[in-house]
Amino acid sequence: MKVLIPAMEKRSSLIAARSLGKKGIEVIGCSYTKQASGFFSKYCHKKYIYCSPLLNVNRYLQDIKKIIDKEKPYLFLPVNEETLTPLLRERNYFESKIKLPLPNNEILEKTINKIESIKLAKSLNIPYPRLIKNHLFKEISYPVVVRPIYSRKIEENKIIAKKLFYAFSEKELSCFSDSDFFFQEYIPGQGYGFYALFDKGTPKAYFMLKRIHEVPFTGGPSSLRESIYDEKLKEYGLRILKHLQWHGVAMVEFRKDIRDNKFKFIEINPRLWGSLGLAIYAGIDFPYLLLKLAQEERIKENFIYRVGVRSRWLFGDFSYLFSVFLKKKIDKRPSRMRTFLDFFKFFEKDLIYDYFQKDDIKPALVEILVSFQKLFKKFL
Repeated sequence: MKVLIPAMEKRSSLIAARSLGKKGIEVIGCSYTKQASGFFSKYCHKKYIYCSPLLNVNRYLQDIKKIIDKEKPYLFLPVNEETLTPLLRERNYFESKIKLPLPNNEILEKTINKIESIKLAKSLNIPYPRLIKNHLFKEISYPVVVRPIYSRKIEENKIIAKKLFYAFSEKELSCFSDSDFFFQEYIPGQGYGFYALFDKGTPKAYFMLKRIHEVPFTGGPSSLRESIYDEKLKEYGLRILKHLQWHGVAMVEFRKDIRDNKFKFIEINPRLWGSLGLAIYAGIDFPYLLLKLAQEERIKENFIYRVGVRSRWLFGDFSYLFSVFLKKKIDKRPSRMRTFLDFFKFFEKDLIYDYFQKDDIKPALVEILVSFQKLFKKFL
């Protein structure tokens, strides 16, 4: 059996390739760059280059169609929005060729559109960061979170990626168009995630984690995280995904507000995630379960996993370290000395790394090289 994994430059793709490859499944990897770290994994059996959808969506779709026609893979693995969003425009065509274990497009729109997902949380009585309207700019406390309505959107045959920003004044806030962005109060605290696999509205597996380090430290992707179990986090995650009659994998993101100790809903992502390796290490193998779901196999409930294990994205932790020293302060800054010393704790018990794996070391070496190239260009 063959599985098509796009975006092999991403951690989630590499981790998924290792998961499936170890089980004898043939991984067809593809990316927009020959330097994709996942290409160098021994579990990536074939490699293809496609046109980046950030440059030309139509060419990307043509390239993916050629790969599918040639290799005839069984499953397309949803690993990021850039590679998934264009396929949804021609969903009927692709589903005639390959399995796409996803809810329908109407449900997906409620997650991709961040305003709609907040409306959903509100309707389900799940706390969320307060929305801020333009007429309140003079009265609110700063910073304010400036969040894109769509983090990825097709415009003029390109995927446009929009990032989250922090505004520290009314002047900064007024620079953003409210047709592309919306404004929320900043939630001081830590990020948490509820991750699940559903079969037509029925939960089959779930996993929860706490973000110990985020990049930057004020909030973002996790570079160090720990598996946890929390009843309230589970309740909120299940409530949202059951209401949506979800199908496939999803991550539901929260922040725990240190002011009232409550989880505040942030967003839903209909794909695999960067910290995927921790879930697998803890006992929930989401890529393999997703394949079984696509095969319409009967999946036993997978709700038991190890709590207290950690995973680390080393270069991300390096960026976290830099943010603690250099980032403008908008939250209680971690101790700089403690952060510096903690960075060198490489061999703690029950700690794994996103890229480093003894029997598959090449992707880690490539990632180090590529990451430092990016860092060098950034400083130039």
